[in-house]
Amino acid sequence: MIANSQNNVFDVTILGGGLAGLTLAKQLLTRQPGLRVAVVEKRVFPVAETTHKVGESTVEIGAHYFGEQLGLKKHLTDDQLPKFGLRFFFKDAFQSLAEGTEVGGSSFFAAPSYQVDRGRLENFLAESDQELGATIFAGARVKEVFLDSSQNGTEDTAHRVTFLQDKQKHSIESRWIVDASGRAAFIKRKLNLEEDLGHDINAAWFRIDSNIQVDAWCDDPDWQKLTGKVPRRWLSTNHLMGEGYWVWLIPLATGSTSIGIVADPRIHPLNTFNSVEKSFAWLQEHEPECADAIEDQLDQVQDFLAIKKMSRGSRQVFSVDRWGLVGEAAAFLDPFYSPGSDFIAIGNTMVGKLIEEDLAGNSITHLAPTLQSVFLTLFQNNLLTYRDQYPLFGNPRIMAVKFVWDYAVYWGFPALLYFNEKLTDASFIQSLHKGVEEIRDMNLKMQTFFRKWYEADSSVNAVPAFVDQSNIEIMTRLNRELTERLDDAALRDRFRENVVLIRELMHEIVGRICIAEPELQAEFGPQADETTSEQRLTSVFEMLEV
Repeated sequence: MIANSQNNVFDVTILGGGLAGLTLAKQLLTRQPGLRVAVVEKRVFPVAETTHKVGESTVEIGAHYFGEQLGLKKHLTDDQLPKFGLRFFFKDAFQSLAEGTEVGGSSFFAAPSYQVDRGRLENFLAESDQELGATIFAGARVKEVFLDSSQNGTEDTAHRVTFLQDKQKHSIESRWIVDASGRAAFIKRKLNLEEDLGHDINAAWFRIDSNIQVDAWCDDPDWQKLTGKVPRRWLSTNHLMGEGYWVWLIPLATGSTSIGIVADPRIHPLNTFNSVEKSFAWLQEHEPECADAIEDQLDQVQDFLAIKKMSRGSRQVFSVDRWGLVGEAAAFLDPFYSPGSDFIAIGNTMVGKLIEEDLAGNSITHLAPTLQSVFLTLFQNNLLTYRDQYPLFGNPRIMAVKFVWDYAVYWGFPALLYFNEKLTDASFIQSLHKGVEEIRDMNLKMQTFFRKWYEADSSVNAVPAFVDQSNIEIMTRLNRELTERLDDAALRDRFRENVVLIRELMHEIVGRICIAEPELQAEFGPQADETTSEQRLTSVFEMLEV
């Protein structure tokens, strides 16, 4: 810890007081009370509760980080909304929801997740961080970042940040600096670390001051009862799926609804939906039920933002020179499956480990590149889930099966290790190396398989069906097991079991589809010839007429 009585010297400076920066400050100060943490943020708190930011939907890793690691569960339960999972709708433009294919749960999964109003959460975090001792420089605009390249930094060789606040120039120093500035990405730009991910998507989103409930879009009583006696589909992150695009509807605790269009520009160029008027016209063409539901509320649109090239990568995220990138300043995949808060959780946990070890006097010479390798491996493996997959998004047969695969890989590997606090344990992860590599290889093969399947069968054929994920045993099992705390030996055994489970799932999917699509046999035949003792997806295949 830097010992200095002046108020411009800190142990850690965090650039950006959004979700990534504020949660990191809370994490650091909760684990190390007395740490001198500065947060430099351009906004002034409290911000508007309906702050316009992507990242309102959490999934299991991010939700666990917020609720359990940071102790925010009471806030999430009392002041945010429970999330009824991810829900997906496939249909022709003029079908009702009940006439198409729905994929989602009829009950909540065991591991909780939440819908968060970002402004409300960030206000709560800012107040909490200050109570813990953080110094928040609000209304501050960063002018320059000076990085110390000495691995043995001292009080005299510290990182320095200059910023304007109330038209006055200020300068602060710190041993560590963490960039959580979002797309501003000060350090990434300074060091030219940007990496092209080969995944080009655009998005536009807005919030309406109204609770838009998909439950009311169809009056079929049988359809309404599929998820219980009380309408609750609206609590899901609802996805309206189509070729090359998806539309999200996310409810917020303040009563607003977040609506976003995300699309592959090769199929749906951004200039076709890059304003409120164009977005509404686009919805009228592609998702007319959604357009009808919001038409009378267009005068209640609270904000609008269109963004090009959402996905961002970085060649480096952590350094032995005591700096790190977290949140969107590090990398951003895609809002589909809501992974943003997950990588905030993973990045914050890793950089927090580096800071903790360094301030304890321990070398991070080997730890920093090791944790970076783990982070980038997880990121790149997850990227496979999205790259060149958007054309498939309108095909319910393929996507309903892909969902099971993607969930199984996520819950069976990174989520399992994160919940058991092992993603920063380098030696433990090394002991799983063979299984990690096999999962990566299998995921690469399966994402290729889904694309080839689409080439063989690109028809939509949204049959009237409800694929109830609550009745898919492999999904409920893997999610439920996240709530179990395991010792190291038991965790290794569980991971190895999951590798076998994922392998068998791969063989079942490929084997079944190669029967229906024999042209795939030549490329994927060796896997198709494998047999498994248990057929887990038979009911799904039959329901989707595969």
